[in-house]
Amino acid sequence: MPDISKKVMVIDDDRMLRSHLEKLLTAAGCSVETVDRGAIGLQKLLKDDFDLVLIDINMPEISGPAVCKALRKHEKTKDLKVVMITAMFHSPEQIEQAKADYGADEFLLKPFTSKDMLALLERLFNPDAQAENDASQGSLEEKNVPQLLHDLYSNEKTGLLHLERGDAKKIIYIKDGYPVFARSNVLNECLGRMLVKEGVLTQVDCDASVERSRESGRLQGTVLIEMGILTPQDLHAALSRQVTEKLLSTFKWGDGSFRFVDGKDFKKNVAAIKVSPASLIMQGIKNYWSQAQLDEFILPLRNLYLKQSGNPKYRFQDIELNRRGQEIYGQCLGSLTTSEIIDQHPLAKQEVQQVLAGLVLSELVEVSEVAEKVDAAEVPGISGSRPIDEQLRKKILEDYKRIMDTDYFEALGVSRQCNCSEVRRAYYKMAKEYHPDRFLGSGLSKEMSNKINEMFQYVSQAYTVLSDPKSCSDYLDELINGPKKSIDINQVIEAETAYQEGRNLLNIRRFSAAVKPLKRAIELSPEEPEYLTYFAWALFKSAPEKTENQTQAMEVLLASRELNPGLYQTHLYLGFVYQQQDKERQAEKCFEMAVQANPDCTEALRELRLINLRREQGAQSKGLLKKFIHKD
Repeated sequence: MPDISKKVMVIDDDRMLRSHLEKLLTAAGCSVETVDRGAIGLQKLLKDDFDLVLIDINMPEISGPAVCKALRKHEKTKDLKVVMITAMFHSPEQIEQAKADYGADEFLLKPFTSKDMLALLERLFNPDAQAENDASQGSLEEKNVPQLLHDLYSNEKTGLLHLERGDAKKIIYIKDGYPVFARSNVLNECLGRMLVKEGVLTQVDCDASVERSRESGRLQGTVLIEMGILTPQDLHAALSRQVTEKLLSTFKWGDGSFRFVDGKDFKKNVAAIKVSPASLIMQGIKNYWSQAQLDEFILPLRNLYLKQSGNPKYRFQDIELNRRGQEIYGQCLGSLTTSEIIDQHPLAKQEVQQVLAGLVLSELVEVSEVAEKVDAAEVPGISGSRPIDEQLRKKILEDYKRIMDTDYFEALGVSRQCNCSEVRRAYYKMAKEYHPDRFLGSGLSKEMSNKINEMFQYVSQAYTVLSDPKSCSDYLDELINGPKKSIDINQVIEAETAYQEGRNLLNIRRFSAAVKPLKRAIELSPEEPEYLTYFAWALFKSAPEKTENQTQAMEVLLASRELNPGLYQTHLYLGFVYQQQDKERQAEKCFEMAVQANPDCTEALRELRLINLRREQGAQSKGLLKKFIHKD
């Protein structure tokens, strides 16, 4: 553990968390002083010299942000390193905005580990070493693609991963640690050639579709639908396969280079893949790793024991395993070595090696030099993704209110007399249900995803506290003798109620009446794409002939599209607004995007057919006119 000799203050009204932070910082070599109130901490910071202060964002009397702003106003503390502690912010955009608003240098997100704390101290006090550890470029011989994907997932990175090998160049788009899109200069990976290779398309039809696409400026996929070769559902599936294969084919690259560029403003694409990194790693290993690659990876693990991860972020990742894969995962209980597990499946050695490589690279399984038995009765199965619908949406909001507005015992659904085993079982059940991977590809908005993340972080923090007898006892004492903090989410519930009222009015075509409740919904929750989209639609339909309504609806829909490009209604309504403005080319593009987001969008399909019919009729009219002129 590196020795970072700094004088640090911790300001937090949570006694248990103060004690935990003091232990972590002391272990790192810091001299630590703790206080329970912002006013006391502020006085000490202005009087004495400190290198760093950690401040909880939610405190009575003077809040964390208020303390931070006060420190920035004084000459003595204007350059003091400040870290805010919170479970509120998770996305890079939220954190950067909060840094700008409060003046904090860094954020420490709950729940956190000793590893997180050490990484934070390295970033603050040894940035050069941190830069070396987080090298953004290098050789694929030293770090292969599955390792890169998992590292980006672990650090929740957003940006572009550039991969090069000879003349082949690929760019993988990463959003919050998840690969979402891929571009490639490899000719054989274009849509038409892929479909020809799969036998879906003949070479003649492929050439014809390319020509028609060049002439009209439309997407090749749209042309293939018009030619009757693909259905919208076929195209949607084909685009997902294309993007996935562009990425997975790099798993066989034994050499080459990589370079990662941080960013958050890259172009979004509704044809993005919606698969967890763990699932992609497993697919890539099974489809592209050679036996030599497998042997090389497994060799150093042969005498090490395999145990299912204790980190919920990794343990409950979404991954598909067949019956044998489930059996192999179930054997990873800390009592068997890699060799022993492989030897138990003599007729399926390669498959076992593939599964173990995928599990280890994704950190669903940890390796250890010492055997450590785990109770199989407490081991949950692999998580599976779940579709999002209105009923599930309501359940998420209800659970959010129940969990975030209760103490740790009630959040986990255990009694105050519970033992560690009961806490562990309750936590595993809830963590499995609300791991963010389970909702990947479910069409969740950014705001709803944040609620899922908050619940997952909160129950994880509850497990950290209640699974330790000492911290559990301290926490219970605070509940009994001290004021209990609660999170006010009345605004969230009010916004959802207004949204549902507006949707009901839209369903009976009372557009003008729907404007008011939907406007209230976005005032309360301005980053919820569904709220924005339906408000814009109600506003436009209330007076479609008015230019100001068209303009405002357009602005709101574009903002909604930035927040969630996968919401097909946004593209559909944009198309109708463009049509009202006689911008048929832009409208056609929007209808195409709506079909890509939802192949069953009949309204968009109807409008595309009508646009194509008008185009053909226009071409016939021009032909008749030419004949008439020529005749004269």
